[in-house]
Amino acid sequence: MRHFQLQATVTTTCAALALCLGGPKAQDMTFKGGATVGMGEIMQSSDTSSMHYSRNRIQNISAKFGMDARFGEHLLVSAGLGIVDRHYPSGRLNESGGRIPFIWTPFMVNANFKYTFWKTEDKTLALTGGYFPYAYNPDVKDLGLYLLRGPVYPGVLVSGYDSKYTSPNSNTAGIRLQHISGPFEQNLILGTETENFPFFDFSPAYIANVNIGKGLRLGAGVNLYHWIPIDPKLTSPDTVSYSGSDFTNYTGDPNSRTRIYVDSVAQDTTYMSFKGTKVMADFSFDPKAFFDAAAFGPDDLKLYGEVAMIGLDYSKPYKALYGGMSERIPIMVGFNFPVFNYLDHLSLEVEWYGSKVKDDLARLQSTSGAWQSSLPVPNTHNLNLERDDWKWAFHATKTFGHVQLLAQVANDHSRSSGTQTAPGSEWETFFIAPTDWYWIGKIGFFF
Repeated sequence: MRHFQLQATVTTTCAALALCLGGPKAQDMTFKGGATVGMGEIMQSSDTSSMHYSRNRIQNISAKFGMDARFGEHLLVSAGLGIVDRHYPSGRLNESGGRIPFIWTPFMVNANFKYTFWKTEDKTLALTGGYFPYAYNPDVKDLGLYLLRGPVYPGVLVSGYDSKYTSPNSNTAGIRLQHISGPFEQNLILGTETENFPFFDFSPAYIANVNIGKGLRLGAGVNLYHWIPIDPKLTSPDTVSYSGSDFTNYTGDPNSRTRIYVDSVAQDTTYMSFKGTKVMADFSFDPKAFFDAAAFGPDDLKLYGEVAMIGLDYSKPYKALYGGMSERIPIMVGFNFPVFNYLDHLSLEVEWYGSKVKDDLARLQSTSGAWQSSLPVPNTHNLNLERDDWKWAFHATKTFGHVQLLAQVANDHSRSSGTQTAPGSEWETFFIAPTDWYWIGKIGFFF
């Protein structure tokens, strides 16, 4: 999260200078914030490496505070900070079963401006810049949002219980131009990479959606991931590695290389790039638009979903490492059960993704030293990667005034991002089998 400090500093400093130097005064300033306490447990986690996460506790405490300041009719400046008190899983049953000391971690909630060029009843043109959350599919609770979350190569997905790392939106550093005309909305986004190596590359994206009547929304988009590199040789390397040599422990597994794919038949070497393209389509259908639904809650009975294609290069090296078309298409479907206003919602999301790639982000992190690579993490433990094709998540919330209760039971893409013995070094998922799952409950207070 340290990469967000620049956007936060620029945005908040500009607002402060405008006030201190006699610039436009804020006509309206509002404050908001909240705190959450969460507790859960990883009930079953298949052995994915030397770690054993089963029965590890999940506990966290977090607080957020933010400010919105409006300058004139067009400019809104927003900034928010947060801190989360969490712990790394122990990773082994003999290490206190997950009873690990808390670690305080500050993070940026948002730091952005929004300039609205015009806004009428059915037309809007607005520019947002800085660091801001954005969800093109607002029905998503856990799974999905494939277009703006996660890399292209390797095609690892991102989801998990709500924390500063994963939430039902995509945290974007960059700019977003939004245009609304009646039922049609389009967004042009230029985001910079702050989570995965190679950092700071720019990725243009276009997302559009249309409301058809009151009950159906259709959307689609494309993300040109890493298409504007800061350092082209980092994004699309032309050397085997920084040291100029391949991995010394190459065992015949093509994923154990550094940055290359070697075609032993054609005697050809291909340097693999982080650059790639995603395409996405999503929908939301609300049948309540077609009958008297006075007894139902606003989210009851909604059916929603998303499908994406992650990586469009099907040349021989890319197909060998990342699979064919059927192995690059995640599909998610969600449904909100009728709860008749007793809950805000009770949702079930199910995902299928037949990827041959190990669900591990380790080679895209700075903690992996000089071996950052777009190649998948080697499957050194001979895991059956077809066992993790299916994911699911039950999610429920209930709001009482300024208090919200949240619960989730899921088998998703949650990962530790560190353990007691190796903080920041474990980026593999907890869950690779259909019987793996966890639960978490939270109570939140907000104003």
